[in-house]
Amino acid sequence: MPHRRVLVVDDEPRILDIVKYFLEQGGYEVEGATTGEKALAAARKTSFDVAVLDIVLAADSGYEVAGKLKKIKNAENIPVLFMSSKVEMADLFLESFDGRAEFLLKPFKKETLLETIRNLIGGGGREAHRAAARAKKK
Repeated sequence: MPHRRVLVVDDEPRILDIVKYFLEQGGYEVEGATTGEKALAAARKTSFDVAVLDIVLAADSGYEVAGKLKKIKNAENIPVLFMSSKVEMADLFLESFDGRAEFLLKPFKKETLLETIRNLIGGGGREAHRAAARAKKK
């Protein structure tokens, strides 16, 4: 099975390194960027299976970066995992991504990150989780 590629964007190098380490330990090929501009440049050169974006970045927000990714060929349907320490931002960002996005509250555990990435790559995400929950109730 080919390695899945993950684009990670966080303007805090320490957090970027931790997320990259967790994902690499999970068997993913990871490219990190400290700015939205660097992330978009990487997405223009390489296809990724999922993007992990910090919401609060120095220049563009993670939400703005995600919107710009949608305009790049081969990245327009990329699922997105937004990260933030501010939980109140979650619903605002997730609603416009039609089930192809998730939110992860910082700090998080390695297992939670890896499970969320697997769900997004496997076609999971909010809508898949909601459908599974509805099916269990029946």
